[in-house]
Amino acid sequence: MSLLATALVVTGCSGFFGSWFGPQREAWRSEAESRCLASGQVRVTAYVQAMTEYDGPGACGADRPFRVSAFGDGAVGVRPTASLNCPMTAALDTWIQQVVQPQAMATVGQPVTEIKVLASYGCRRINGRAYGSMSEHAYMNALDVGSFVFADGSEASVLKGYRANGSPAQAFLQGVGAESCSIFNTVIGPDGDAQHQDHFHLDLAQRRSGKYCRGAPAGHGGAMSYAAPGFDPTVLLGVHDHGPDDVHDD
Repeated sequence: MSLLATALVVTGCSGFFGSWFGPQREAWRSEAESRCLASGQVRVTAYVQAMTEYDGPGACGADRPFRVSAFGDGAVGVRPTASLNCPMTAALDTWIQQVVQPQAMATVGQPVTEIKVLASYGCRRINGRAYGSMSEHAYMNALDVGSFVFADGSEASVLKGYRANGSPAQAFLQGVGAESCSIFNTVIGPDGDAQHQDHFHLDLAQRRSGKYCRGAPAGHGGAMSYAAPGFDPTVLLGVHDHGPDDVHDD
């Protein structure tokens, strides 16, 4: 009998895949989704469609996720469509209203009409490693944004624009990176590490060390002092010890 077959006999399918992909989903994740749904911050529209409970291998998935093709009743498209849990959907909607659009108007002089996504849901470990903690992407609790499209069709890509010295795109991208930790608990961009040269990673992970903000160069300012009115992710997520302090997601 093969090693795989033996494992399935001894543990059963769910036990085997649960141990292979990680522990079962923490209770706080379901609690967070329930609070978010009860809050009414996310409503079903033509662009935000409710999905049935999604259980991936092991702990992966979410209880009441959404398939999101646009925010702001279609004003800002999401390409490709993203699969997100309720708290992340609410946070992204607030982020676009209170961080992305103000930065776009201040630096480029026109609004963003589309965000281009590199990754939303994926049942995998951090940075695709074979071992270690599961990525927040595994819980539909993260989004990787590669670029922003403006009303005139021009585009600010993280890969090309973030270090384009003196350009409106650079001012916009670094401004967004600096302010995004007012909404999210993890923000990593090109100044964060080598894995983030072409995107911003945004998530709502809970960790003992608090927020992890690497969305803009050191000294850019604004990320921790900025307070987006009307949105407090701790209301949706609660406060929990989650994961080792030195683990940061992608």
